Amino acid sequence: MTPPANLTRLRLVALVLAALLCAAACGKREWPTPVSSEDKFRWRSVEVQRSQGCLILNCEISGNWQNLDTVKVLLEPVGEGAGDGCATCPFTPRSTIVFSPGAAGLRRDMNRIALTTCDLDPGKTYRIQVVGFSAFATILPVVSELVLSAPK
Repeated sequence: MTPPANLTRLRLVALVLAALLCAAACGKREWPTPVSSEDKFRWRSVEVQRSQGCLILNCEISGNWQNLDTVKVLLEPVGEGAGDGCATCPFTPRSTIVFSPGAAGLRRDMNRIALTTCDLDPGKTYRIQVVGFSAFATILPVVSELVLSAPK
């Protein structure tokens, strides 16, 4: 026994409507993208303290500081020795220290971070720059002002 033509047509229309409703419910989904103007941060201040062969950088961040992920400290010794830079020359870092989240020399308290690096020459002057990397790869790294730290 075959169903009447009207019933078959009604089932077909119901099936097409159900398919259209399902397709309309499947919207385009993608990962949220960072909005640079909202998700950026900047270095408000970078202060240096010295203790023997260690540098302690106390940094304050403004903006969306929660997005700070990795920090690099760029160092250039200044002096007359081989491999040293000069105070008036363009900044040319001779070493880079990387602080990943949870690193031993990195302490974080809200929008303030303290970075400690040791094994430096206590008699040398250093030019220092701090570079912050966002958790969002599409946001460019944020570079601090150049800081000069003379021995005590």
